[in-house]
Amino acid sequence: MNFRTKLLILLLLVTMLPLSLSFLSQRASMLHFGNKLASDTRSLLNKNAEALLHSLVDDYGRILKRDKAMALLTLQSQAQAVEKRLSSAPPTHPQTIFFSADYASAQTQPKDLITTKKHQRSTQQGTLVPIPVSYSQQVIFIAGDKKSKSQEVENDLKRLASMTEAYKALHDIQPDLFLWQYTALESGIHSSYPGKGGYPVDYDPRQRKWYKEAIKKGGMTQQIVTDLTTGTLILTLAKPVYTAGKKLAGVTALDIDYRQFFADWKIPEQWGNDTEIMVLNYHTEVSDPNKRLEILFHNQNKNQSLNWKMPVQRQYLDITDPQLKDLQQDWLSGNSAVRKITFQGKEALWAYGSRNGDEPFPLVIVPYERIIAQAVNAEQYANQQMSLSLTISAALTIIVVAVAVLLAINRSRKVTQPIMQLATAANQLSEGNFDARVQIDTGDELEGLGRIFNVMGARLKERDQMQQSLALAKEIQQQLLPNSAPDCPSFDLAGKSLYCDETGGDYFDFIQLQSSSHQLFGLAVGDVSGHGIGSALVMATARGALHSLVDSFGSKLETLASELNNHLYRGTSDSYFMTLFYGVLDPVEKTLSWVSAGHAPMFLYRADGSIEELDSSGIPLGIIENTSYETATTITFKPGDILLIGTDGIWETRNKREEMFGTKRVCDLLIQHAEASAEDIANQLTTELESFRGEHSRDDDITLMIVKAR
Repeated sequence: MNFRTKLLILLLLVTMLPLSLSFLSQRASMLHFGNKLASDTRSLLNKNAEALLHSLVDDYGRILKRDKAMALLTLQSQAQAVEKRLSSAPPTHPQTIFFSADYASAQTQPKDLITTKKHQRSTQQGTLVPIPVSYSQQVIFIAGDKKSKSQEVENDLKRLASMTEAYKALHDIQPDLFLWQYTALESGIHSSYPGKGGYPVDYDPRQRKWYKEAIKKGGMTQQIVTDLTTGTLILTLAKPVYTAGKKLAGVTALDIDYRQFFADWKIPEQWGNDTEIMVLNYHTEVSDPNKRLEILFHNQNKNQSLNWKMPVQRQYLDITDPQLKDLQQDWLSGNSAVRKITFQGKEALWAYGSRNGDEPFPLVIVPYERIIAQAVNAEQYANQQMSLSLTISAALTIIVVAVAVLLAINRSRKVTQPIMQLATAANQLSEGNFDARVQIDTGDELEGLGRIFNVMGARLKERDQMQQSLALAKEIQQQLLPNSAPDCPSFDLAGKSLYCDETGGDYFDFIQLQSSSHQLFGLAVGDVSGHGIGSALVMATARGALHSLVDSFGSKLETLASELNNHLYRGTSDSYFMTLFYGVLDPVEKTLSWVSAGHAPMFLYRADGSIEELDSSGIPLGIIENTSYETATTITFKPGDILLIGTDGIWETRNKREEMFGTKRVCDLLIQHAEASAEDIANQLTTELESFRGEHSRDDDITLMIVKAR
C-alpha cells in the first residue's frame, strides 16, 4: 500500500469522527509532531555542529603545527645559509648589492620592481598603498655609525651578497606564508628579502626586541610584533647566527603575516560573521589568572598599531568565570572538546583544539542561536502552520468525504514529490556525486531537511578532498625515500618502507659519501615515535638534517649522531623522538662502521649459518640534549654475510589472535632465504608479514634494509 492510499484512509477516518474529538485529536497530534520535529532538528543540528567543530579545530591545530614546522625549518635553513657565508672567505667577485637608497631612484633600483597586495605600507592618512619590491634582489641597510664601511663591514657585505639565492629558494617553498626574510649583523648590516626601500633614517635592527631576545636566549625565539611598514600583526621567528669560531655574528629572522594562518580556515556561511576564531596560548607559569590565557590572534581583533615603535597591546581571555572551570581543566590537561557555555550572558558552543605544552591552540566560538537557527525557523513556521491548520480543520471536518478525498490527494503529492527528490539525490550522493542538490520549496520541515541535505554534500566533498590531500602528502613523503638501492661494489643492497597510514615516521636512506681514495656509502634506518602527519614531518626534518650533517662530519659517527640529536631536541616537541641506525659502508675494506641511537635489534647472518642480534649503543634522538654516542664494533663482512636492519613494526606485527611475528621468525627467514638477492629477501619478508597479519589491521610502519656481501 503506497503512501497516498494510507494518507487517504487516515483522513477519511478523521473526518468521520465527531467534530469535538476530531479537533482535539488533531490538535494533540500536531502539537506532538511539531515538538518532536523541533526537538529532533535541534538535536541533529547540535550534533552535526559539534562534529563539524571537532573536525574544524582539529584541522586548525594541524594547520598551525604544519605552518609552524615549515617556518621553523625555513628559519633553520636560513640560519645555516648565513653562517656558511659568514664562515667563508669574502668572494673576490661578489654579486651586485642594492642598498636601501638605491631603491629610491629609477636609475639605481632593480629593474623588476613590482607591487603586490601582500606587501603594503600605511600612509600618513592611514590608508595602505603597495610597496614596490624585487624578488630577484635583497636590500642592504647599514644602521648606526657604520656607514664609513670599515674593512669588516666591507667583507661582510661581500659575504652576504649571495644571500639572495638562499632567501629566494626558501621563500619559494611557501610563498604565501613568508612576508619578509632578513638578517641583522652586530656590525650594523641589515639584509632583507624581497628587496625594498623606505627604511626610516633612525632604524636600527639591533634595538628591536626580536634581535635582543634571540641573543639573550641564545636560540630560536618567537614574538608578535607590529610590522614596520604595514602596521599589521606579524609573527617574527628569530635565531642567532655565529661565525666559524662560534662568535656571535648577529640574528637572522623571518616574518609571517598572521592572517596567513587563517587562509585555510573556513567557517560555514550559515554561522554568520559573528563566529569568533582565536589562537590562544596558555601560560601555566603565570600567577595572575587573568593573564594566563593569552589571545595571540582574533579574527575580530581591532588592536593594530600603525607606529612601528609601539608594541602591540596584549589581550587575554578572562578564565575566572565559573562557566570556564571545566574548560580551564581541559586546557591544563591538553584535551580537545566542544562545550556549550553561557559566557558573559551569551550562549555559544566553544570548540578548542588540544594544547601541547606552550604551543598555541585554536578556539572557535559559535553563537548557539546560529547553530539552531534552522530549527527555530522551522519550529516557528510549524507553529504558524499548525495554528492555521487547526482553525481551518474545525470547519473542514464537517465537509463531505468527497472534499476530504480531493484534499488528501492534493496534499499527499506535495509530500511524496520532495521525498522522491530526496531519495534520487541521496542515491546520486552514494555514487560519489557530491554536487547532487535538491530544490524543495514546500515552505515546511521538508524544505529544512532539503537544506540540510544540500549542506551535507558539500561537507562530504570537503572530506573527500582532505583524503586526496593526505594521499598527496603520502606521495611527497615517498619521494623522500630512495627509489632504488645504489650500485655498491662487493655488496647487494635493498630497502623498503610500508606505512600503516597515508604518511608515517619510518625512514631509510642510502647516502653516497666520498673518501680520499674511494666511494663510501652511508646507510640510515630510522623510526619516529607514532605515525601519521606529525611523525612524517619529524621524519622529513631528520632526513634534511642528516643530509646536511653528513656533508660536515662524514665518517665522524659519534659527532654526527650527537649533532643530529641536538637538532631534533631543539626542533621538535617533547612528544616525538626518533631511533636511528647510521653506518658507513666501505666496499673496499668490506667493513661497516656504525652507531645506533636506540635502534635495535639488528640481525647479522653469517655465511656459516649463525645469526647474531646487535644491540643499540645509545638512547633515541630528541630526548636529552647534548647526549654522547659511541661507535659500535666495526662489522667485517665475508661473502654471503647478511645484515638486516629494520623497525619494530616487523617483529611486532600481530595476527588476529594478537600473536606477534617475533624476532625468531625473522631469523628463520634470513636462514631460509640466505641464498637469495637482497631485493628478494626484502620482498619475501614483507610477503610473509602480510600473510601472517591476515585480516588484522597494520598497527605500525614497517621499514627494512638488507646489506648482503658478495
